[in-house]
Parts: sequence; structure tokens; C-alpha cells
Amino acid sequence: MKLRCNKTTDQREITHQLLPRRRIDYLLINHFDENDSKEYEQSNQGLNTKDAIHHHEHTMKFLFIFPSHKGFQIADRKHFPVNPYSPPLGLLYLAAVLENDGHTVEVIDYTAEQQDHTALAHKLSSADAVGITICTGSLSNAKNLAEFIKQTDPEIPLLLGGPHCSLVPRQTLLNFSADICVQGEAEPIISQIASALEGKQNLSNIPGIYYKENDIIRYTTPLKPLDNLDELLFPARHLVEKYDYGYMLKEKMTKGKTTSIVTSRGCPYQCTFCGYTSVRPGFNMRSAENVLCELDEIKRQGYKSIMIVDNNFLVNKKRDEQILDGIIQKKYDFTIWIEGSRVDLAHKRLYEKMKKAGVTCISLGLESGNQDILNFYKKHTTLAQIHHAVRLSKDMGFTTSGSFVLGAPVESKKQIKQTIKLAQSLPLDVAHFVALGYLYGSPLWKEAVASGKIQPDEFAVPADIRRGLGNFTEDELKNFCIKAHRSVYFNPRFILRQLCDAIRKKDFHFIKAGFRMLAIKEE
Repeated sequence: MKLRCNKTTDQREITHQLLPRRRIDYLLINHFDENDSKEYEQSNQGLNTKDAIHHHEHTMKFLFIFPSHKGFQIADRKHFPVNPYSPPLGLLYLAAVLENDGHTVEVIDYTAEQQDHTALAHKLSSADAVGITICTGSLSNAKNLAEFIKQTDPEIPLLLGGPHCSLVPRQTLLNFSADICVQGEAEPIISQIASALEGKQNLSNIPGIYYKENDIIRYTTPLKPLDNLDELLFPARHLVEKYDYGYMLKEKMTKGKTTSIVTSRGCPYQCTFCGYTSVRPGFNMRSAENVLCELDEIKRQGYKSIMIVDNNFLVNKKRDEQILDGIIQKKYDFTIWIEGSRVDLAHKRLYEKMKKAGVTCISLGLESGNQDILNFYKKHTTLAQIHHAVRLSKDMGFTTSGSFVLGAPVESKKQIKQTIKLAQSLPLDVAHFVALGYLYGSPLWKEAVASGKIQPDEFAVPADIRRGLGNFTEDELKNFCIKAHRSVYFNPRFILRQLCDAIRKKDFHFIKAGFRMLAIKEE
């Protein structure tokens, strides 16, 4: 398949005639019989040939919604507020497919605008179907939205997708009173779903979905993860150009017009605390040529800052250098953030190319200051690699973020203190501590379910000693996280380093965000 280098927003902007609203129970048919054919012929009586063809080619209007979530917890009863950080790429990938088919799509990102039921009701009046991304962290808000949508228009088809749906599709379909729930990557089937909603195809023939038929939950054959990501259309970014991204704690952290890009899907690693491999099995990368092709489009669209949101961007050194070399040769002049990387992938030559290509920020999964805990998590990294990666990043002038997990079931208080001590000693700009949770689908979660310590319907269970899941109570772990954040951010060396970096770079955004974080009041 040819690379899609020449897509433009203009090609997507097509005038559409909307399909009349259809009831979902009418669409969930097992086959078309003679009566269906007669009904269709009768519905076209009185139309000339041209009108009949146009009537058959009705297109739909989809309303896609990305719900907001409570925010990222930094301590007990303290959360980062939700800000428009990066666009909902998953919805934009699906929108690109639907627009390519001639449908219209509108995207609402509730991390970037206030939720307004009156405005939403107005948009529902002209929509033919609604899709909602379901993430575990936004379950409550997503459910409230789904209930409002069905109360406002009980007949409108409600489609669900996203990470939570991939984990528990049947339960999600039931809890949200939705009509269709996709388990897995929806790009290969979204056109078929639209066709079914138009009455042209049977849902029973579409793989990877759960749906309702006469109040009975039906499901189809599973979807396989996409292996050739180069075949995907580029995300329909024009649908969220009304929003400004790159904010944290109400502070604009990036320069200019900001978007994100994903160059791979899945993760090749098997860390015991991570449940992502249950959401998206396997690991697949886009070619360097395909990524650079999308960057051409991003440049034409006027973006200045890009967040690379892969779980691990620097997995394949050869491909990654090809991408970086292409950025350098084309003189894109992007400001680039790498949102996920590992310390064992830090190489001086690669980091030098990253700097030359415009990388200014990198996030590293550090996890612990104890080698035996790293081994327990099956990180396959060492303390020496942690020190090397962070210091190399700072030598390059990158803003460096490190994340830590406290409360492994084999972890002692002394070991937790050692992790905090490591964080204090490293030249990090951001240190984020979280208490271990047994996440749905992770190796730790599966082991706990097998031993009867966790029920199969529990999603994120604290590593609490009272359930035999750790050596501390949930409150004790939260207090460790509070102490860890204070130990780092109130450290005089940290404060002095941040002030010096801000003056040198003439960039005080992180300083301002830090003050805002310290000023967050308990709920």
C-alpha cells in the first residue's frame, strides 16, 4: 500500500447528506430476507434513478467523545487537575477512516472544554451515532455521559471503545447501557460498523464486537492486533484544531501549536505490575518512512511541538535513528517530547541525535532504587543504567522525568526509603511516585486472582497488607508517596537546580507548574 503523504484537510471536507435516524434493534438483524428487499424497493418508489442512487448513498454523522477524568493523584486527596495535555489520537484514527468513507465526524474532548449538557444535547439532535472512549481512569465521567446520552435520545446508537473495553467488553457494554462495544483496535472494523448502522451489513459478521440483540449480549470472533501499522490512515487532527494542547497544571508547557504521534503499538516487555499487554497484545512498529510521512503532514498543518506517546519509543535503535535523521535532514524545527522510554535504551549517540532533532523532554520508567525490586518487577534494568540514563539526559539538556512505584509485595520500609534516597540524588526535573496497584490483566493481578486474593472483576487493587498483597496498608503507602514527593521537591538542591535551569533556558513553565502543584488543596 502506498504511503499516505498527500492527504490534506481539504480532501476530508466533503458535503454530506445525513442518514435518517434508525433504531438499533432494527439494525441488529441476522440476515436480509425477501421482505427486507421488498421494503427497500417500496421505500424507493417515486424516486428517479439518480435520486434512488443518492438515497442509497446516505452518509452518517458520528459524534465522538473523549471524557475527562479526575486527574493524576500525587498524594492522598491531592490530584493534578485535568488539562488539555494531548489530543485523543484513538478517536482521530477512527475519524480518519470514517471521513475517508464519506461520513462526517465531530470530536468533543472534555479534557479541553467544560462539559455542557445543553450543548451536548444540541449536538445529539443532529448526530446519527455516538462513540465514547472508555479508560479505567474516566469510568465515572464516561458512565454519566452515556446515561445522559441515552436519556436524551434512547434510540441513538451508542458505541464504546478504548482500553477498558478491551479488558472487559461484556461488563462495559452492560454497565453503560450501550449498543456496541469494540474489543481491540477498531480501525479495521469501524467502516463495517458504520455499514451495519446504515442497514447494509450484519453486526454478527463483524469481528471484535459485543452487541445487544433483543436484550441478549452477543459477541463475535476476536480481532487480531494490527501487524502492519503503515496501512493506517493518519489521524484526522483537523477535528481538534479548535483545542490548544500541551497544558499541565494550567500552564502551557509546550511551544506553539501542539499535537502527538504514536510510532508503535503494544510493548515488547513484560513488567509484572503493568497490565498494558492485556489491553494490546504484541508489539508492532511503523516504518521510519511512514512516520516521516506523517511528520510531513504535521509540519504542513502548522504544528510546532510534538509528543511521541509510544509506550517505549526507543526500542529499535536502527529505526529510531532513521526517524531522527529524517527530522534533522528535513529541518522540521519541532520541539519534541518523548513520553515513554527505558533506561537500558539510553545510548550517547542516540541521545545526541535526539537533541539535534529537537527533543527537549524525556520520561523514564525508573520504578525503584533497589536492584532486587527491579528484578521482582522483571524490569531487566540495573541501578547503574538508571544513573547513566538520567545523567546522560541532563548532559543533553533534556527536561527529565522519572517515575517510581512504591509497595511491591516483597518490599520493606528500608527499601522504600532507598528509592526515595535515589530520587533525591538524581538530577531529575520531575519525580512521580505512585503506590503499587494490582492492575487488571497484569502478571501480578493474574497471580493474585489465581490465589483468591483478588476477585476477577476488580480492576486496580491497592497492594494492601490486609489482603495479603503487600507489607503495608493502603494509607501507609499513600503516606510514603507524600513523603517521597516532599523529599524531592522541597530539597534545596532540587530547588536551586530548577531555578538555574529555568534562568539558563529562559523557560519558567516548570517552575510555575511546580508552585501550582504545591498549592493544590486537599479535597
